[in-house]
Amino acid sequence: MSISKYIDLITSQHKVQPKFIAWLSSPLNIVNDGINQSKKLPDDFDIDKAIGVQLDTLGEIIGRSRYLPFQPTAGISPVLDDENYRIALKAKIAQNQWDGTIPQIYEIWESLFDDVRLMIVDNQNMTMAALIEGTLSTTARELVASGLIIPKPAGVGLQIIEVTDVDSQTFVGGLVTGTEIITIYTNTPA
Repeated sequence: MSISKYIDLITSQHKVQPKFIAWLSSPLNIVNDGINQSKKLPDDFDIDKAIGVQLDTLGEIIGRSRYLPFQPTAGISPVLDDENYRIALKAKIAQNQWDGTIPQIYEIWESLFDDVRLMIVDNQNMTMAALIEGTLSTTARELVASGLIIPKPAGVGLQIIEVTDVDSQTFVGGLVTGTEIITIYTNTPA
């Protein structure tokens, strides 16, 4: 909104009165500022653009706190930074809209981690396994391991297996204790 279109409506005998123009412009500028600010609100609370307190407000609406319900390993703070909190919020939104199918799990995963591959295996015994191929950040690994990323039906167990390529001539297998992620190292032939 521009106040000039309202100022232009002033009759000619009052247009030459600077005090009247200033008096009329003052409340119009206040309203104009409020309208301009309200037009920015959708962008301010867009999940891809929001930062800090704006993300916290979105988290309250979505139902996911910035504070993790567990203490992460390796001395990482249980308070998520904006980037990882955005991932956790997007995952929560996707979980709330999940239709219960494996293909949609892949869609959710690709929207969160487009450079890391996921494969879901339904074990047909009320358990499923998620094989993750690629490199996740430590915090992202913690989010996945704690069940905050991959949706699953109630009562179904989930085992998460992370497959990582290493440059070595020997095969090494390892189990990371203290988390639900089993890490399998495979070598890439030179």
